[in-house]
Amino acid sequence: MTSYLFVFIHANMDELHQPAWLAGSHHNQLRLYKKWLERKPIDARAVSSPYNVLHPTHQFKGCIDPSEPFQCPQSEKCIALQFICDGNPGDCPGNLDENEETCIAAKRPAKENIEKFLQAEYALHGSKLFTFLFGHKISKSIEENSLYWFDTLASAFSVAKTIRNFAEKTQMSSDDLAHFQNVVQMIHDGRLEEIPVYAQEAVNQGLASLIEKLYESGFMDQ
Repeated sequence: MTSYLFVFIHANMDELHQPAWLAGSHHNQLRLYKKWLERKPIDARAVSSPYNVLHPTHQFKGCIDPSEPFQCPQSEKCIALQFICDGNPGDCPGNLDENEETCIAAKRPAKENIEKFLQAEYALHGSKLFTFLFGHKISKSIEENSLYWFDTLASAFSVAKTIRNFAEKTQMSSDDLAHFQNVVQMIHDGRLEEIPVYAQEAVNQGLASLIEKLYESGFMDQ
């Protein structure tokens, strides 16, 4: 699905440490990026794009054994994926392996990876992408407190059972919810000609992959 891969840059990183392709104007970014990419080793392309932060080799932080890749919520204990929501509590402290939000999160990209993806997309496209996706209220809130809102959005994407639960967790208005629902539907249906070019770029950079994971886990169910 990915047509272009862009380097992950933290949203509040000092501009002096950004590659020239990202620091330049929007119209020059692609041309400069291609020149920058030609000088980088292949490994740098694979690990640093917004798309790949949603698909890391090790999805959950803190777990070393690949046979036990899931870190229990609020704990350092790691368990195998088949023990999550298997009807037998006790694999995680406090029986959190059977918690509804844990069951939902296990079907989606890890929260910290979603957060990194949102930060990367914000660095590339700024507030216009987030205004298009979530509305002016959330976009303005991100400008005022980006760390809090990237965490909030990533958490909501990770554990909200449905899009309505997502709206509740992010205090989204009914109008913004209806718009967000329509945008998600357009992307899922592949109607990219109906969305702005910068949003099409975000789709190719990994947004489509995230939305498909949301669909598969019941996010759009009523």
